[in-house]
Amino acid sequence: MIHGAEYHMEPGKVNHASIAICSHACYILLRRCPDLKKTTFGSRIRYLRKQHNMTQAQLAEQLGVTDKAVSKWERDLSYPDPALFPELANILGVTVDDLLNETAGEDRPSRLLRILGMSHDIRTPLHIILGCINLAELTKDDPDLLLHYLESIRISGEYLLGCINHLMYVAGHTPKTEDDKTYPANIQELSEYLNRRADARKSALKDYDFGGKRLLVVDDIAINREIIAASLKRTGAKVDFAESGEACLEKIATSPAGHFDLILMDIMMPGIDGLETTRRIRKLPDPSKAAIPVIAVSANIYDNDRNTATEAGMNAFIEKPVAIDRLFEAMDRIIG
Repeated sequence: MIHGAEYHMEPGKVNHASIAICSHACYILLRRCPDLKKTTFGSRIRYLRKQHNMTQAQLAEQLGVTDKAVSKWERDLSYPDPALFPELANILGVTVDDLLNETAGEDRPSRLLRILGMSHDIRTPLHIILGCINLAELTKDDPDLLLHYLESIRISGEYLLGCINHLMYVAGHTPKTEDDKTYPANIQELSEYLNRRADARKSALKDYDFGGKRLLVVDDIAINREIIAASLKRTGAKVDFAESGEACLEKIATSPAGHFDLILMDIMMPGIDGLETTRRIRKLPDPSKAAIPVIAVSANIYDNDRNTATEAGMNAFIEKPVAIDRLFEAMDRIIG
């Protein structure tokens, strides 16, 4: 139940909000708006508002929002807060169910319905994470069980991140990623998916050896440095740290040529960010220091972020939270 709209989703059809809902949405729209062959959430609001002879300012005043917000809704630049749906539907003379039944075409559910349909996909791994945390607290004296629950938390967290990335793709904010190609078609595939990811990670981690390599981890958040360092040290790599772009440049300047084999660079940092730090490294007078490979580590996953990192002189791009197998893969390509 979502603010008055109830959806009964059959197993195996959760991710697409079911064909039945899509068909019902098309029927409702064609019945209520016969002049619209295709409609979006924004155009539906605009149509109903005009049917009630209301201006954007008048609708905004009744909802307690700005007319700029209403303008964005009608141009499909944003959606209203779900808490506003009941009142918005009441003002426009429809039910919440009708209001949600937008469609981008008769052959597929709308972006909004697909996003709402993913709520089960998101809740399931989140329940696993919270449940495993509770069990870990109860079994903290049993190392084997504790490790088992921690592994379940990590794998479920990766799956949850994949859900969010897929949701952003569905919403039109990011391009399709490699993860989307293997995204489970329904929640029944969750166990198989998680097992595949766990097996892949184990095989990926066991073969990497960066013994004798010295890495500089640059991140302004201590726990991020700690997480990456703990994983790197298991491969035999030597790890040094810098908490800012300024500190990174200072360490490179005061170290002999060839001291660092690779830099893991956070992009978003106060002061000199990772992009500018990399640009300055590339301009160093010492050719060997200027050529130190740099891997970008960032929570920003848009194409333009990746392109900007490449233009700044970075050699690879890894998303946060860091998938260690992918990090090691990139490292092996560069310094292996």
